[in-house]
Amino acid sequence: MKFRKASKWLALTICLLLVMAPLASAASPKGSIDKIQDNELVVSTLNDKGQVEDIKVLAHLRVFGKGEQKIEDRTAYELSSVRNLYGKEKIELKNGKLVVPVTIDAATGFSDTYYLAELKSKEVSKVKHPVSVKVKYYLDGKPMEASKLAGKSGHLKIVCELENLTGEKKEIEYENNEGEIVKTKTTVYTPYVVSLSGWELDNDKFTNVKAPGVAGKSPEGVVADIQGITTVTWSAPLIPPKYPAKQYTVLEADAKDIELPSFDIAVIPIVPTTAEEDSLGTVEESLLTLYGAFDSIEGGIGAPDKDATLLFGLNAIKGGLIQLSEGLGTLIGKVATVNQGLSKISSGLNTAQGALNSQIVPAMQAQKQVVGSVQQVIGGPGTPVAPGPSTSIYNDVSYLRVALAGTPAEAVITQAIQPKLQAVNANLGVLNSGGNLVTPQGTVPFPASISTVQAGVQQVSAGLGQANAGIGQISTGLGSVGRGGQPVMTMSGGQPATIIAALGAMQQPINQQMIPGIVQLEEGAFKIGDGSSQAKKGIAEGLETFAAVPAITEALEDCAEAEDSFLGKPQGAEGAVSYVYQTQEVSRDKNAMTAGIIIIIAAFIILFAIGRTPQQVAPSEGISKEA
Repeated sequence: MKFRKASKWLALTICLLLVMAPLASAASPKGSIDKIQDNELVVSTLNDKGQVEDIKVLAHLRVFGKGEQKIEDRTAYELSSVRNLYGKEKIELKNGKLVVPVTIDAATGFSDTYYLAELKSKEVSKVKHPVSVKVKYYLDGKPMEASKLAGKSGHLKIVCELENLTGEKKEIEYENNEGEIVKTKTTVYTPYVVSLSGWELDNDKFTNVKAPGVAGKSPEGVVADIQGITTVTWSAPLIPPKYPAKQYTVLEADAKDIELPSFDIAVIPIVPTTAEEDSLGTVEESLLTLYGAFDSIEGGIGAPDKDATLLFGLNAIKGGLIQLSEGLGTLIGKVATVNQGLSKISSGLNTAQGALNSQIVPAMQAQKQVVGSVQQVIGGPGTPVAPGPSTSIYNDVSYLRVALAGTPAEAVITQAIQPKLQAVNANLGVLNSGGNLVTPQGTVPFPASISTVQAGVQQVSAGLGQANAGIGQISTGLGSVGRGGQPVMTMSGGQPATIIAALGAMQQPINQQMIPGIVQLEEGAFKIGDGSSQAKKGIAEGLETFAAVPAITEALEDCAEAEDSFLGKPQGAEGAVSYVYQTQEVSRDKNAMTAGIIIIIAAFIILFAIGRTPQQVAPSEGISKEA
């Protein structure tokens, strides 16, 4: 630590020797001013809690022209002191303006004046810093003020919170991908790059030094171990939209007997230029191709009422399946109705067969018996016996004929009554068993005998039985429906055993799988179409962003260029301003060098580094404000 303090004193001595080297001057009672450059470095000291405690401004005023001049440099804040660090000329404060006498060197054509102005304490709280810088300290996970860390040991963590506070709504104008001029309002920031450089940690006191980062939130630091000193450096561009406006850095280390130097945090308004190749054109072309692909997908998905699209086809298939399912349902109902009709027919046939077997056939058998009995009563030729209750009519007539032999009655009996009785008896036999009927005109065939009819009735009954059995088989093959008209799924060998079951087996996957599957396909297609639409919207917004990039970049550059003064500048002067924040030194040595003098050294170093010294800027070149 003592070696490092000695190094700082040496650096201070060198810087003071450099900036206080005499300039040759050629005074002229009369003169003119060609150009003025006013460059400011705002140095803010952070207190023990990591917040801004005081503000000093190191100004470099360069005047081009000739002769002796008095420059009025405006100041926006009340100052507690102003010191000319370059020469003996007295800088006066009048009416809120600094009056700076300058003598322009005839050889170089310009004059350089460095002065250090310190704001009054009451003005510090009024300053609106473009970038908020807050430093927080933790030891073993607990928050701690910087001064209380001195001499302690444990796991040290330093968090630096950074935020660009300059965002403002501005209107930008650009040409979109369709060649249209678009005006839109967007939040534009003054671009600032924060450099936390040269944070040095003595390896005798600090080990396991890390500077982790988190994508999109915190840059990772570069850690280098050189000759017993570990140096950590971060670069945090606070330039939306490419980089977050709010970031933080983290430094962690295992520490013993803690002592820390004052750390520098530089804030520079600049749009950084890197060696990164500009791939926006290629990305834009890729996005256009991707947009076309999503447009094709969205067009192919289409809508249910848009012909030749996926949703139209799926809707048509779903409609066809619904119709097929409804048709199968109707067919199942019709088949069930036919089966019910067949059941009625089967019941009627069964009833008719029962009637034939139980009534008609026995009745005809009784008719045959009656006819046979009548035939016995009528009787036929034979030896007559005395008439009685059991003798036939023909016997009685024959007996009567014998009794009336020789009388006219005998002839009537022989020629009329007996032939008729024989004919009736024969016809009764034909009626009963079939044959030829005896008629006055002769004999004729008689097919409708009782026996023939009886046999026919028996055949009909047998046919009805066969028909009923066939109808039963048909009914069984047709199948049945249960409650709600749902098919009864009769199976045999793993296959539908009835027509209704087969139709139900066809209808079931349509209702339970195919139609729901089509519905899911439709829902998926809708999601794909909606996703494609959203992707198109996002890509379109991205393409708009790409189209707006040049305008946004130009707006950033304009903001960076407009950030040209803190205290103020002479009328018509070109200005530039940068900021440095200085942390408190942590040391047990009460006689340690204060942060203020280190700030001055750091300020000079930064001014030299960014090319604002007399030796580095020619009169005609102006002053660059890029680092």
